[in-house]
Amino acid sequence: MFLEVVGADGSKQAGNHLVSMKLGDSVLLDAGSASSLTNSEQMQIEVVLLTHAHLDHILELGFLADATVSQRKSPLTVIGSEASLSIVRKHYMNDLIWPDFSALDSGSGVSLNYRNMTDEEWLELPGGLRALPVPVNHGAGARGFIFDSGRSTVAYTGDTGPTDRIWDVAAGCEDLCMVIAEVSFPDRLTEVAIASDHLTPQLLEKEMHKLNRSGIPIFAFHLKPWFRHEIERDLARRFRDRAVLLVRGDRFTF
Repeated sequence: MFLEVVGADGSKQAGNHLVSMKLGDSVLLDAGSASSLTNSEQMQIEVVLLTHAHLDHILELGFLADATVSQRKSPLTVIGSEASLSIVRKHYMNDLIWPDFSALDSGSGVSLNYRNMTDEEWLELPGGLRALPVPVNHGAGARGFIFDSGRSTVAYTGDTGPTDRIWDVAAGCEDLCMVIAEVSFPDRLTEVAIASDHLTPQLLEKEMHKLNRSGIPIFAFHLKPWFRHEIERDLARRFRDRAVLLVRGDRFTF
């Protein structure tokens, strides 16, 4: 199984790409930058797995549905927490802001299906991948995930401030090979990060103490682009070369 970074930024300026990660060819984790995939890549996506329903994570979900609706032989499945899917249906794909593709018949049935996930119950996903959703400390129905490829596991925080349960679960994974964690702000804005339920390098360092796996590599994402250099400096100060920022095009096998 591979994870490929489509977008890793927590906000948007010229040249930035909002959060989306491919998990194999058929699963898209969040849809902030879904339209930057080629048409062929978009057509291979069977499942969009949402961490939560903030705009930087769902922005291009509607464009993905729109671009592929007339070509699909089976519906696109969108999986998320009950709260996140409710937000998408009520405030985004509601036939006001954007079409309700779950009610649109493409000629071979509905174009999009929503599927609620259950906390701490394994989801079976295409490609033999399993995902365990775990609540984290953030709004809009936020969940992090433990991903299990059958060979190793990855802890993915999604958006979160200081939290606990996902580290408890990850600590029980003997084959944990990496942590992918959000870092939105530099250390000097720790109070802003806490107020908005996000992390800084300093806060992430404290989170890693909860995991207590000193050798696990850390890949950080969701930075505010205008703070990139500060965040890189603070990560290096806290973690040396153990933690690096993800960029579009990074790809890992696990």
